[in-house]
Formats: sequence, C-alpha cells, structure tokens
Amino acid sequence: MSERDLMRIDVISRVVAHQTTAKRAAEIQGVCLRQVRRQIRAFREKGSEGLIHGNRGHSSSRRIPEPMREQVRILMKGEYFDYNTSHLRDELASEHGIHLSYASVYRLRAELGLRSPQKHKVPQHRRRRERAACMGQLVQVDGSDHDWLEERGPKLTLIVSVDDATGKILGATFREEEDTMGYMLVLDDVCHHWGRPQALYSDQHTIFRSPKETTLEQRLRGELPLSQFGRTLARLGIAHILARSPQAKGRVERLFGTLQDRLVKELRRHRACCLDEANRVLANYIPKYNQRFGREPASPESAFSPWPEGLSPEKTFACHYQRVVANDNTISFGSLHLPIPPSSDQPHHVRATVDVYLHYSGTLTVEHRGTQLASFRHNPSRPVRVDHFVPAQPIVYAPTETPYREPLPAPVPKPRTVVKPAANHPWRRLPAVTPDPK
Repeated sequence: MSERDLMRIDVISRVVAHQTTAKRAAEIQGVCLRQVRRQIRAFREKGSEGLIHGNRGHSSSRRIPEPMREQVRILMKGEYFDYNTSHLRDELASEHGIHLSYASVYRLRAELGLRSPQKHKVPQHRRRRERAACMGQLVQVDGSDHDWLEERGPKLTLIVSVDDATGKILGATFREEEDTMGYMLVLDDVCHHWGRPQALYSDQHTIFRSPKETTLEQRLRGELPLSQFGRTLARLGIAHILARSPQAKGRVERLFGTLQDRLVKELRRHRACCLDEANRVLANYIPKYNQRFGREPASPESAFSPWPEGLSPEKTFACHYQRVVANDNTISFGSLHLPIPPSSDQPHHVRATVDVYLHYSGTLTVEHRGTQLASFRHNPSRPVRVDHFVPAQPIVYAPTETPYREPLPAPVPKPRTVVKPAANHPWRRLPAVTPDPK
C-alpha cells in the first residue's frame, strides 16, 4: 500500500467520523467533491479495501505474455544480437509474427542490459534543404565501398540511385568497384522502369566530372569537358548538379547508413558470398526497403519524362569513342588492333572516321554513318571498364589473306638535266671595284 493510499484512508475515515468535512477532504486530495462522495460510499461498504483500486495486484491485460518475452530475449541474444531497436521490431513482425511497439522492444533490451549497436554522434546544426516536390524531380546517386559480405566473399561497392522526394531506391547494383559502367547500368534501370529524371545530384568524382582541361573551342562555346557518363546525361537531357560536400546529398548518405546496417544482415541471412548472389538478394530487398522507409511526395504528379523517340538505348548507355581506320583496315583500342571485315560493296574503310561504342553489357561495336561494321564480345570473366576492352576470343588478323589495299607502283626516276648559266648571267659578273678617294 502506498503513502497516497494511506493518506486517502485517513482522510475519508475522518470524514466518516465527522472530524472534517467532505469539501476539506476534496481539497487535501486534489479531487472533486463528487469523487469524495464516491470514496465515502465505498469506505462504508467495503472499508479500507474500497479505497484501493480494484486492479491492484493484477497483471495488465496488455502485458506481453511471458513465453513471448522469453522468445524475444532469446532472439535478442542470438540471431539479432547486433540489430538496433527499430530494425529488431521490424524483423520480429515480418519474420516471427511478433508485433511489439518500439517502447516495448526498447524496455526488453534495457532489461537484458544490451546497448544499441548504433553509434549516436552529437548532431551538428546545418540548414536543412527541403525535399523535391514531386517524384523524379531530383535523383541522388553515389557509391559505397563497404565489407557488405562480411569476409564471406570479395569486397564490393554498392551503387545506388535514390529519389529525393520519396526517399525510395530507384535502382541499385553491386560492383567490384565504383566505376562508370556501374552508374550506366543503374541509370539504364531507372530510365527503363521509371523514366528520365529532371536532374541528377552526384559528388565530384572523375566519373561525373572530366579531369581534362577545357579547350579553346569549349571556352568559346561556354562548355566544359564531359566524361563518358556526362555525355550520357547530356544525350538524355538530364541536368547534372555537382555537390560540394557530402552533407549536400545527405539523402543518399543517410541511405548508406541504413543499408550498411540492415542490408548487411539481409546478405548474412541468405549467406550471399559472391557478386551474383549479392545482387539477387539486393533485388529482393529493394521493395522491402521502399515499403518501410518510402514516403509520399508533396505533389502526386510525376516529373519523369518518357524516352525520347529516335534515341537508341544501346548507344546512349555506352562509352562513345571515335577512331580513324588505319591502312591495314584496323582500329586501335587501347593496346588492341581490331580488324574490320570487308563487305561486298566496300572492301575496306581506310582513313574513314568510325564510331566505337562500348556497352556496359560487354559488347563493343564499330559503326560508320549508322552502319555497323564489326562487333566484338568482352571476356565475361573480366569486368567491363572505360577505355579498356578484353576480347572473349583472341583477335586473329592475317593481312595477307585479305588485301585491303593494292600496293602502289614504284616511282620511275626522272632523267637529270644539267643547265649551265649564260656568259652574261649575274652569277658570272664580277662586282665593280670602287677606287679609293685618298
């Protein structure tokens, strides 16, 4: 029995004994006069027990059953030992059918003396940028180099594109390293499933910003040198914004903080140990993430644009180069000399300027005025890189079997003619001698 209960019994007993008034008892307890009259009636009927709440000593009907509490404790110490409170609550609901509030999970964790694995830093005051108004207005992209497989496999890099208005993942993939081809693949996935976004927000990596110096022609036109990915954005008409700090693109930075906690555990649960398995787990996890963390945009309209007519996706999401065909009807690409096979209407393309496209899927094509001249496949065991091509089969080229150009005839030497100057030629004249005036 608490002190408040003792005080209530003492006050009501004095009211019943006519030692004080009901109005004075109401003032002492801080309740209304009607409540005091109820207490007097209960005291006369049941005595002191009538002034104690009826649920005293009984368990709450909303209390978590003890078997469920014990099950949650076992899961906390075992499989979910490094899960934070919010993630643990979600997994208990989705995987075990245990629906608990955040406060209940937090209290159970505190009872076991388990601290949250999430490190909390002192927040810094920064000016918050408002989200984009509608979906597709701004897309943030970045890559995260992390031990995603927890030493079960190679170290991978996750490349992600996230919508600024909704916080949803639009496209993502695992790569061996952060490279242009990975961003090409993610952007192709976004344009295929959602459409062309209005603007793309990225850091100042050389993938997005060319390190080459601006030429005189570009300065006169007011242009900047573009990287291969920058050319792709220019073809699609997507505005490119370069962030000056990681905090400027905080949406994707905070996304990586969540994925490095939750996605790592998802990969661990499915025992992913290679690149292909990690990408399969990632594809199944993206809808789960969007359902849990996605939010409705301020405007229901979509800012995604449809694919422009006449634009080839194979050429758009590819690295574009220009080469001049050599005299032996080959082009140079890196350390390789790729032959161009002759056609029925044109036996060679010597001195012609051709377009070379290296697609992220591993196909290298050579075109001249819209006509494909040759196609080569990349070695599937090697990753596709910018300015680097490894053919799937050795390049065999025998110039004697395919004479692309006939040798020119040897020049005939002209007979030499000796010409003697005339007697009155200026060369034969002697200079005039001027007499000395002395």
